[in-house]
Amino acid sequence: MLLAAGRTNVEKLLAGDAAGKKITKIVVGTSNTAVSEGDTTISGAVAKDIETVDYFSDGHVQFNATLVAGDPSMVIQEIGLYNQDGTLCHRKVVPSINKVSGTTYALSYKIKVQ
Repeated sequence: MLLAAGRTNVEKLLAGDAAGKKITKIVVGTSNTAVSEGDTTISGAVAKDIETVDYFSDGHVQFNATLVAGDPSMVIQEIGLYNQDGTLCHRKVVPSINKVSGTTYALSYKIKVQ
């Protein structure tokens, strides 16, 4: 879900307003609480810099990052996107993923721009 703070950010970014900030981080966390438009945080957050972005002809954009072996063990139940000011712009609850210490995980976050 595009969150309230994220919607304003995206609107400003699309309009070329200097207050619109680009998406720079994928963040994973441990809460399985349903997504709400007013969400502003990720529980137990581990944020990773976006490494690449893919654009698809069907209107999807995909952000990619990596959880490295040294990142903490955790049960990932949510994933989100932060802009360069640290505003949570988009959040999803995902099926539980057990991130094991010493293992690297590829993160891909795909959203449809409508």
